[in-house]
Amino acid sequence: MSSATDNVQHSVAGAFFGFTIGAVLFGITILQAYLYFTTYPNDSKWQKATIATVCFLDALHLAFSIDMMYAFVVQRFGDVRSGPQALWSLKALATTQVFFIVFVQCLYLYQIWKLSQNLLLKRRTTRALQVFVVVVGLSAFAVGVVFLVELQRITVILGFDENFQYAIYLGFGATALIDIAIASAMCFLLYKSNIGTRADDVLASLIDYFVGSGLTTSFFAIMCIVLYVAKPDSLLYLGIEFSTPRIYANSVLAMYNSRGRLREQLNATIDLGLGSSRIYFQEPQHINLALVPTASISEATESMYPSPDKKYGEHSCECASLRGRKDGDGWNTRGFTV
Repeated sequence: MSSATDNVQHSVAGAFFGFTIGAVLFGITILQAYLYFTTYPNDSKWQKATIATVCFLDALHLAFSIDMMYAFVVQRFGDVRSGPQALWSLKALATTQVFFIVFVQCLYLYQIWKLSQNLLLKRRTTRALQVFVVVVGLSAFAVGVVFLVELQRITVILGFDENFQYAIYLGFGATALIDIAIASAMCFLLYKSNIGTRADDVLASLIDYFVGSGLTTSFFAIMCIVLYVAKPDSLLYLGIEFSTPRIYANSVLAMYNSRGRLREQLNATIDLGLGSSRIYFQEPQHINLALVPTASISEATESMYPSPDKKYGEHSCECASLRGRKDGDGWNTRGFTV
């Protein structure tokens, strides 16, 4: 086996395996998108547009990945250092990835902003979280702009110049820090929403999700830097590039698709912990009670996972343990009077 063939294999092998993993993850993205649109047909247009945008950007990134691998393996096999098509594909690939990552980060920041307004937090804490959202959002935009400007100046796909190397370190390093900061802020809000209710399992599931999601995306960003530093004259870093957007896409889709399971878990927890000392049964055969454990837990779950079917009467209220309708001297909710 010649030395030239060895160099080709070492340069393309990492990118090919990363491309294969990314294609598999894209299949999972399509499956999750199908489950979302069939399970939640009554979601708002904004929510559906968000999922559609995520799927579109992920599909666009995969299309550029296919074009780049075609240039490597078919058109210019044996010459990974040159080729205008491969260079164009790399720029289009990286540009799509920047827009995708910033979009997902802003989506999570919007959730933090909305959740901070709905929870019963101190005014100082709410303002601090809102400042955090603005600063992190502007930082994500600024880093993205710097990376895109330097990206348009590259003329090769291996052995980048010193300026673009700094852009790589800045871009992926900042991405890792921003993802960790977003996950930490979301976990802080979820922790603040727990005031000793029986919904601890639901909150623990949400915290585990955001911690896992933030650590996973941060790990991919750091690995891209590590692989480029270790082998700057190879395409190993592309193996991570091909898979990173799929991780972001699946994290968003998993968050939206988990609403039904979390609501069922929350309702089951509340039904099991229902105390008879609070409620006088008028019609015991009606057991379907629209309960929430506390005001803060309700606002937290509704802010992150809004229900399109949520409707209340003209005189509605939110108590410590249930929502209902004013009926005479008491509160009535589907056959129960408090």
